[in-house]
Amino acid sequence: MPDFQNARIIDAARHGSTISGIAQQTGIPFATVRRIVYAFENFGVIKATKYGKKVFVRVTNPSHPIVNSMTEEVRWINTVIWEPDIFVARIFEKHKIDYAFVGTSRIKYTRKESRNMVQIAVPKEYYNKARKIIHEVFKGIGIRITEDPRETIGNAMSVVYIKCFPVDKVRYEEYTTTDSNEIIKIRVADEDTEKKAVQHSSIEDRMFIPSTSR
Repeated sequence: MPDFQNARIIDAARHGSTISGIAQQTGIPFATVRRIVYAFENFGVIKATKYGKKVFVRVTNPSHPIVNSMTEEVRWINTVIWEPDIFVARIFEKHKIDYAFVGTSRIKYTRKESRNMVQIAVPKEYYNKARKIIHEVFKGIGIRITEDPRETIGNAMSVVYIKCFPVDKVRYEEYTTTDSNEIIKIRVADEDTEKKAVQHSSIEDRMFIPSTSR
């Protein structure tokens, strides 16, 4: 997991920033950013300069192999942040958890309205397992997730909203999309599954679903 954190910090430092600025941009704790910045300064990758109470950091050698490698990692992480539904679909398929996208994720495919939020219906018997797996996987790549969509306001690059809703049975239609030039199938809930999933949603969840907004 530290490798992904390192990559996001190095990428933020490529254009120059402060330690506190990087922490705010990435959602990585200030103390962690500071520790990693000074570790990479010892490698000659980053230059940290203190002005008053602030420490300004910048990558000193953009062509360094470490920087190149981490830039590629960050591109992948950014893809996960902006299209988390595809990543979640792959996670559930790997763990053989039935699912169907509802709400904000459903309209991405049915209305072509894209949002980097995930609302997903899962069978009741897999509900707790699904939430645990999502938490562990996203924590493992250094991306903070939340079940409160309000926490993403102004923090789209550091916090991803993912919410599972338990239903008795998942019914869906298949849509196709591409991921890294690979065509993959995505499960999108039918109207009945959508309605039953939304019954378990909060007012805050429904704020981001056009079909149920008031």
